[in-house]
Amino acid sequence: ENQSANGASALYPSADNPYVAYLSEDSKLLSEEVVNHLCEETGARNRGAVVRDDMSGINWCEVPVTIVEMGFMTNPEEDEKMQTDEYQALIVKGICDGVEAYLDAR
Repeated sequence: ENQSANGASALYPSADNPYVAYLSEDSKLLSEEVVNHLCEETGARNRGAVVRDDMSGINWCEVPVTIVEMGFMTNPEEDEKMQTDEYQALIVKGICDGVEAYLDAR
């Protein structure tokens, strides 16, 4: 409901996650690269890599994982931008660049 919320973040499992703790370190690095590149490409506010252990999609993973939050639909300006082909292309490029940077660092 917060119309002033804005920016992007990437979620990853903690080292205490009961299912995928062993993925935490690599997932954090992946998340940081993805959110940093996405925000660099789009100009979105960088809300950083955020630990979350309550996402079932994360808890079933077998490889490093991130969930990208690209903006807030509650924010009218971000919601409108996220609907455009141009902004979506910037998001995709940022995510791809982040994944490549993560893979290059490994």
